[in-house]
Amino acid sequence: MKYQKILGLVATAGLFLAGCATDTDTQNAWFNDSNAVRISASVGNATTRSNPTATDDAGLTSFNSGDKIGISNSGSSLTYTFDGDNWTPGNSEYLVWDTKNLTFQCWYPADGKNSFEYGYIQEDQSDADKIVKSDYMAAETTPKTIPSDKVLTVKLERKTARLIFKIQRFNDQFTASAKINNLSIVSKATTDVSETATVNITPLHTGEGAIGSTYTALVAPGSIEANIKVSDGGTISDPLVVKTGGLVAGKSYTYNLIVGKKAVTIADVKVADWQSANISEKQETAEEIPPYVTFTADKWHDFYLIGENGYVHSGLEYSVNFGEWKKYTSSSVTFGGKYGNLRLRGTNENGTAESATKYARISITQPGNGNVKCTGDIRTLLNYKNYKNVNTSNARFCYLFKKCDVLTSVPDLPATNLADNCYLHMFEECTSIAEAPKLPAKIMADHCYDYMFRKCTSIEKAPDLPATKLATRCYYGMFSGCTALTEVPDLLVKDLPEGCYQSMFSTCEALVNGPKVSAETIKQYSCYQMFAYCYNLSSVKLLIPSNQMKVSYGVYSCFSDAGTKASTRTLTVKDKAAYDVMIKHYSYPDLWKIGQCTVLDESGNKITE
Repeated sequence: MKYQKILGLVATAGLFLAGCATDTDTQNAWFNDSNAVRISASVGNATTRSNPTATDDAGLTSFNSGDKIGISNSGSSLTYTFDGDNWTPGNSEYLVWDTKNLTFQCWYPADGKNSFEYGYIQEDQSDADKIVKSDYMAAETTPKTIPSDKVLTVKLERKTARLIFKIQRFNDQFTASAKINNLSIVSKATTDVSETATVNITPLHTGEGAIGSTYTALVAPGSIEANIKVSDGGTISDPLVVKTGGLVAGKSYTYNLIVGKKAVTIADVKVADWQSANISEKQETAEEIPPYVTFTADKWHDFYLIGENGYVHSGLEYSVNFGEWKKYTSSSVTFGGKYGNLRLRGTNENGTAESATKYARISITQPGNGNVKCTGDIRTLLNYKNYKNVNTSNARFCYLFKKCDVLTSVPDLPATNLADNCYLHMFEECTSIAEAPKLPAKIMADHCYDYMFRKCTSIEKAPDLPATKLATRCYYGMFSGCTALTEVPDLLVKDLPEGCYQSMFSTCEALVNGPKVSAETIKQYSCYQMFAYCYNLSSVKLLIPSNQMKVSYGVYSCFSDAGTKASTRTLTVKDKAAYDVMIKHYSYPDLWKIGQCTVLDESGNKITE
């Protein structure tokens, strides 16, 4: 009998392979050969399987008919096919025990491209038959001696990670018909650590793209990127990008996603050993996963929370890359890039400030490393366990993000019960923020939005302001210095307290069409310098009765240096009586008087001298 280093394979009381080789005229020879190597193949402590999407023990512990496995010994390799009962070689050669070489290498699936060194990731993983082609496993074993039962135990190791994206919810920016139109996953093309090529995977998905839908793929270890398109009312969004942390081979990751118009937020991640049945455990529901305040960045940054004027924050915890939660003290926390995201949560119902002068301020260093996104619900800093019902009447976030010029998005601010100074200077000089958050509160508190977006030079559209009851200086300087602002909401509250609109849009140099201001009563400084230095202001409606126009400093300097660059100006007032009173104010500009400005009454009739 001539020996060759080739493999034979058989199943006996399990999954058995046979090893180091001989020519024979019959395939049964290797089964009857007492010197044949018989191999029991497994993954860790679980029996090998090629059902990577299974969630039950039966599915996780079975090969499929037609599966192929490769075994190598002394440089020679053979492929064996599972027929439902046995693994059979494609020819009559098989491995036998040879004390000269007891090292065996095994890999799965043996598709002609995979090898012991690395496996290939398939682009099309859209169904159960296709996804198994990326279920690459390998192992090498060298027993000290030939076992008495001639069985070589091979514990295969998974070389890919299983990645599941689950749609937890869509933000309320979408309609009820919103769903995922397309989700593709970018992975390295092979499991080789030096691989640079990538593949765009079409994952296996369940559901119709709505809440609860899942997208599963087997990917190479490392960071993974997914591109998501959303369909809403017939409109397909531009691709939204979500990035994972570093995925580890042999692990199963479930990413719960919150989909927004401009960004996808990772609400939570579940990690389990892929070769255990733990992956079938119940995932947390949307209500159980708080939308923590989360920072993400393509490159690394350092986060600090700095106490000003003796303020000491308490009850704050942080987690990096979905790791364990730790108490935040005063040290820096590195996040972004290879470090992963930074999540914050808290149990302090006073927020991050004691008053307008004692507060905590976030500092994010390394601005040269690019921008940072911040998402989540600010209320999770107050009581993350009960954030939906937390008392916000004493919660203040004064100056919290001031001068965070790398910040491109901000957390949600859903509170409707506001504390005085709650958002005072909160985003001042955040020059990269392009979109302001929704502000749903209908009852204002003193200074609540005071200088909130001052010098946010990238904001083009102000949010709706649905408040029906204002407070002292509630909107004071709110958008002052927002030099890109072009769209503002109408302001229709009837009773204006002191300073409520003071300097609200001052130095909004791009503002052409101002809001409709309709009020029945005003106080001192209600509209003081409201449009000062809005050089391109061309149109505004100021519908205030004549008897209120007389209020000291009520509308004083409202148009200081406004409209100086506009080619035309149109002012709509309550009536001629109101106009006549207004122009008598000291230093009322000629540019906004009849002759240099078209003046209309509330009904649209032109007012003349």
